[in-house]
Amino acid sequence: MSAAADHYSVPAAPFEAEIKVKGSRFIAHIRPCANRETAETLYAELRKTYYNATHNCFAYRINDREWRYSDDGEPNGTAGKPILQEIEASGLEQTLCVVTRYYGGTKLGTGGLIRAYGEAARLALNGVSRKTLVHAIRFEVRFGYDLESSVRHFINRHKGLIRETDYSNGVRLTVEVPQSLAAAFERQTAEAHQNRVVLLRTET
Repeated sequence: MSAAADHYSVPAAPFEAEIKVKGSRFIAHIRPCANRETAETLYAELRKTYYNATHNCFAYRINDREWRYSDDGEPNGTAGKPILQEIEASGLEQTLCVVTRYYGGTKLGTGGLIRAYGEAARLALNGVSRKTLVHAIRFEVRFGYDLESSVRHFINRHKGLIRETDYSNGVRLTVEVPQSLAAAFERQTAEAHQNRVVLLRTET
């Protein structure tokens, strides 16, 4: 993985946008969601808020491996999938998009629904503010007190962030290292200290 691939974008805050198509209202809601559980909870809350809507269709994308969508009663493939495609096109991760529809009395047909749900999602995704995060590997690093200065040097060298420090029994650091540098950090830190440092991956 390249250093550029370490970085990814997520919504910085909730956002809404609305379009009208032949009398139907399509309200797109963007919500940040760090994981599947959060996405499902936020969707349930929006369904409760817009309980009187005709449909509450959604898609969420946590990352390239974890995503889901639903047509919520619309014809198969006309709502959730177009929403997901717009999230993917935006490049955003950890993103939930719910499009609420209030039926306006005129049927839109398969093509019309695909265009309407996609357009509403795209409008909201284009308008949402973004922030950049880093794909990181979390390590627990254990070593003797005499190695602290040297180990901290290696952490800085590999652009690591120390999240927790514990001096109760030797030194134990919780460290996050960018994914592209994690393998080198793991190998070089162990080699440089003649295996006197214990590194455990605790999160990927």
